[in-house]
Amino acid sequence: MLGFKQKLEQEAIKTVIGKDTVMEGFVKTEESIRLDGTLKGELHASGTLVIGPSGRVEAEIVRVRDAVIGGEVSGNLEAEGSVKLEASAVFNGDVAARSIVVEEGAIIRGKCTAGDEVEPPPVAESEEVGSADTEEASA
Repeated sequence: MLGFKQKLEQEAIKTVIGKDTVMEGFVKTEESIRLDGTLKGELHASGTLVIGPSGRVEAEIVRVRDAVIGGEVSGNLEAEGSVKLEASAVFNGDVAARSIVVEEGAIIRGKCTAGDEVEPPPVAESEEVGSADTEEASA
């Protein structure tokens, strides 16, 4: 199994939400995504989610393949593969993944579920209807 850093070096991150950006709404991507700004809403990514130290997510649910979190998350995270909470991470919510790594210094307030028995979550109604790749709620 490749380490987190090796996985990220092999994957190209095509979507970046910059440090001074605030997005609201439903975001869905088939790629990996890096977040250095703020996302309020819901996030689904078929690739890896990387949240930098300045990144912040306020979501009821975040569904990804893998996650590397260095910033702040308020909400529940479901990953098919691995989740790594770096030393700078602040996580308020529940985490479910095949494997979870928590570095010394990370703060986590919630329930962690890890192992092969963790099954992918059922498809939500909003996913069955279909959605745009990126949707912002400010007009």
